[in-house]
Amino acid sequence: MRIGNVVNTYNVMQHFYPYFDEVDLDWDKELESALKRSLTDQNIEDHKITLEKFTSPLQDGHIWIWGGSLKPTNFAPPIQWQWVEDKLIIMHVGTDSLDLKFGDEVTKINNLPAQEYFQEIYSRLSSPTKGYLNHRAQSKSLLGEKDSELIIEVNGKTIHLTRDKEYSYAFTEIAIQENLYKVLEDSIYYLNLDRIDMDTITKLLPQLSQSKGIICDFRGYSYANYQLISHLLKEDVTAPSTSKIPQTIYPDQKNRFGYKDLGGGTTEAKEPYLGDKKIVFIIDGRAISAAEGFMSDIKEYKLATIIGQPTAGTNGNINPFTLLGDINMRWTGMKIVNLDGSQFHGIGIQPDIFVERTIEGVRARKDEFLEKAIEIINQ
Repeated sequence: MRIGNVVNTYNVMQHFYPYFDEVDLDWDKELESALKRSLTDQNIEDHKITLEKFTSPLQDGHIWIWGGSLKPTNFAPPIQWQWVEDKLIIMHVGTDSLDLKFGDEVTKINNLPAQEYFQEIYSRLSSPTKGYLNHRAQSKSLLGEKDSELIIEVNGKTIHLTRDKEYSYAFTEIAIQENLYKVLEDSIYYLNLDRIDMDTITKLLPQLSQSKGIICDFRGYSYANYQLISHLLKEDVTAPSTSKIPQTIYPDQKNRFGYKDLGGGTTEAKEPYLGDKKIVFIIDGRAISAAEGFMSDIKEYKLATIIGQPTAGTNGNINPFTLLGDINMRWTGMKIVNLDGSQFHGIGIQPDIFVERTIEGVRARKDEFLEKAIEIINQ
């Protein structure tokens, strides 16, 4: 069964994965390694790790492997952590019973140096960019079976954590993101594009049109609010298709019959026009897929100042399939390029102004990305 799953996964990608030109790997060599691992895997969890390590070099942020387990493995201790200044820093503590605080550095995990522990996590994740890889690893590194133990070392003390809470991927350690929107100092409006829908934005348009500036937070996904772009445009724009479905008729992607173009077309400018305001978009490695499609237009048409960190570099519709043992896998089946036809995959949206979090800022509970956005609007 395990060998069959590896062979099937190999073939799906070998014949249909659209990004082999952008990714530097020897897929046949990865097949050999995965087959060897399959012969020594002891259980379904070992097998899923083999599949994760097999697909990791594809550098596809949409690849996700789930199912197959008899026991749920999505439980975590009541903490969040993040790499800041190359150190693993506590970003959230969900209980007063732990001798932990914001800004503490975790130096060891399960008796391994934190960096070494994360290297194993990284080897199981498929991601084309460092930002998205760290985002995925920061959650995956916490997960395990219910009531299992995670041992960490902080300030020379050993702390035993229990994975007793079902992990919520919707959780954010960014305080401002608890709001759909918020009026900040001096009539600056904040919009959380990870959560706010277009109906709510439409109701806010009169206030937004009178504001000093607008901060749009894309440290996350897109929540059906693409039409906001229409209010940032001074005139209609017509764009070529950037979404391409490979037309595969031969094995091994040979003699491909071109691509079927999707998308493109005209985006209409709508009133009220907000582009005369100071507009700032905040991005980081969490912004993936639909959020990157949104940000591509912001970048191409210079509709705002973009600050933060590069996005995930993964866009395009996903293709799912099921393997033996009720294991599910998804991957990117569509090729996405920039509006000028250049490579998007593995690059993503680059900010106009780079911003880094600092340990000092974490300890002071500062949102340095948001502070920079406010500074730009106030200039």
